[in-house]
Amino acid sequence: MEQTPALLVAESPLDGRPTRIQEQLQDDLKQVRERLRTLVTPPHPLVAGPVTHAVEHTGRLLRPTLVLLSSYLLQEERDKEQDEERDEGRDAARHRGVIDAAAVVEILHTATLYHDDLIDEAAERRGGPTANAKYGATLALLTGDYLLARCMQAAASLEIPCALPVAETLVEVCVGQMLESSRLHDPLRTEEDYLSAVSGKTARLMRTATMLGALQCGASQNAQEALESFGHNLGMAFQIWDDILDICGADTGKPAAQDLVNGVYTLPVIYAVKDFPDRVLPLLREQPLSPGSCREIVSVLHESGAIGRAAQVAQQHVADALRAVESHPAFARRAESVGRQLRGLIDSLLAQHSALKAPPDSARSRHQPGDVTTGDRSTETLIRDWLDEYICQPHEHLGRTGAVCPFAAPSLRAGSLEIRTRRAGPAPGVAGVTELIRQALDEFDLIAWKGSNPALRSLVVGIPDLAAHECRLLDEAHRAVKSSAVRRGMMVGQLHPLCADPSARNPGFPVNRSPVPLVAIRRMALHDVLFLTDRKEWFEEYHRRFGHHYKPGRDALDPLFVEKFQRACAEYGVGA
Repeated sequence: MEQTPALLVAESPLDGRPTRIQEQLQDDLKQVRERLRTLVTPPHPLVAGPVTHAVEHTGRLLRPTLVLLSSYLLQEERDKEQDEERDEGRDAARHRGVIDAAAVVEILHTATLYHDDLIDEAAERRGGPTANAKYGATLALLTGDYLLARCMQAAASLEIPCALPVAETLVEVCVGQMLESSRLHDPLRTEEDYLSAVSGKTARLMRTATMLGALQCGASQNAQEALESFGHNLGMAFQIWDDILDICGADTGKPAAQDLVNGVYTLPVIYAVKDFPDRVLPLLREQPLSPGSCREIVSVLHESGAIGRAAQVAQQHVADALRAVESHPAFARRAESVGRQLRGLIDSLLAQHSALKAPPDSARSRHQPGDVTTGDRSTETLIRDWLDEYICQPHEHLGRTGAVCPFAAPSLRAGSLEIRTRRAGPAPGVAGVTELIRQALDEFDLIAWKGSNPALRSLVVGIPDLAAHECRLLDEAHRAVKSSAVRRGMMVGQLHPLCADPSARNPGFPVNRSPVPLVAIRRMALHDVLFLTDRKEWFEEYHRRFGHHYKPGRDALDPLFVEKFQRACAEYGVGA
C-alpha cells in the first residue's frame, strides 16, 4: 500500500516512533481506501477495469487527509489516562461520517482527473497510463461520469448529508475549468483570469475537503469558515506550485512545460508577458509552439524572475492558510501541531525544485525590520541557483560578451560571496528598508572574509518577506543610501522581480531582475564609472580612486569606460 505522509503530529518523539495522531491518520487513511473500493464498486464485472484503475491510482490522498486533519483539529484531546465519560456510539458514528466524507472528496477529485486527462488528451499521469490511454476515451468519459454519480450518492447518504455542498463544489470546479479553457492560447490572459480559474478548479475542492471534516464534527459556523479559508488558500498555493513545477520540468508525471504547449498560460507566463512583451508575445503567437520557442519562453521565465514572483504569491496563500488555523481559538490545542506538520509537507514539495521558495512565517508580525533569519536555506538556495544560472552566465541581451556580472563567479570560487537573509517586517516603509541596507553596509565591514582579494568580497542580502508590490520601497531605499555608500567606497545594487534598471549597453534589457528582493554590496571597482556619472559627488569619489587608470597612453580600457569618464570630467570640471 502506498505510504501517505502524515500532516498532523502532536509531538515529534525523540525516539523516532510515530505519535498517536500519526498512527490514527495512517489507520484512517487505510479505512478511506477501503471505503473508496466499496463505494465505487460497479454493478457489472465488465466495467470493473476502469473503475478499479481509478481507486488503485489515487496518489497520496491529499484531499482526504485534509478532511481528516480538519476533524482532528475539532476533536478534544483524548488522554487515555483520564476517566472521562463519553458517548462511544456517537463518536463511532461521527468517525464513520468523517471517513465516508474523505472518500467522497477523493471520488470527486478522481472523476475530475478523468475528465482533465480527456480534455488534455494526456497519455500519462503519476508515471502510469491514464484511463483514456488504457481503456479509450469513451469508456474513460463514462467512468468519470459514473464516479460523479457515485460521489453524489455517497454524499447524500452520509449521516450529516452534504450532497448540496458537494454539488456546489462540482459546479465551481466545472466553471473554473471552463474559465481556463476559454483562455487557451490567449497570450493576454490576466492574473485575475488565472486566479479565478484556480479558485474554482483546484482550491474549491480543497476548501470543500476541510469543510466536510468540519461538518461531520458539528463545527460552529465560525470554525467552519476558518477551515474553509485554510483549505482555499492551501489549494491556491498548491496549484501555483504545480504550475511552476510544470515549467521547471520537475518529476510531476507529465512532460515538462506541457501547460505551455497546450496553451494554458499560467502565472509565471502571465508575469513574463507583462514584463517582457516584446520577447514573449511573438513566441506565444507562433502556433503550434515549436520546441525552440518553448525553450526560449522557459528561459525568459527563469531570467526575468517571473517564477519567483509566482512563488511569492503561493507563499502568501500558505501564510494565510496557516494564519486561519493558528489564530482560531477552536483549534488552539492542535494548531501548533498542524502548523509544524504542514510546513513539513510544504518542505517536501519545495525539495522538488529550487524554484519553489520556502513560505514566510505565518505570523509575519513576529519579525521586526532588520531581523536576521538564520538557516533560511530555501531563500539562500534560491539566490545561489539564480547566481549560478543567471548572474554567472552570459546573456544575449547584455550588449557585450561575458557573464551578467563578471565578478560573481570568481567571488564564489574564492568563497568570498556571503548570502544573508533579513526581514523587512510586517509594515515595511522606505525608512525601514533604508535602515536595513545601512545595517548591511556596516555588516560588510565586520565579516571575517575568506579569500585574500578584497575586490572579490560581496554580500548579498535577501529580503524574502518583501512582497512584489513593495519592491518599489527597495528602489527608493537604494536611492536614499547610494550617496553615503559611495563616500565609503562601496557599491549597493538593488535587485528584485520588477526591477527596471537597464543594462549599461542595452537600455531595453532590465538586467537587475532577481527571484527574490535583495541588495548586493561590494567595494567600488573600475567598471563602476558606468554607474557613477549621474552626480558630481559620485564621480569625484570614483575619480579619486580610479582616475589614474585613465592616464594618456593607456589603451587597454574599455572604450565605453573612457567615453563616460571623459564626458563626466568635462561636465563636472574634475581633473582639469
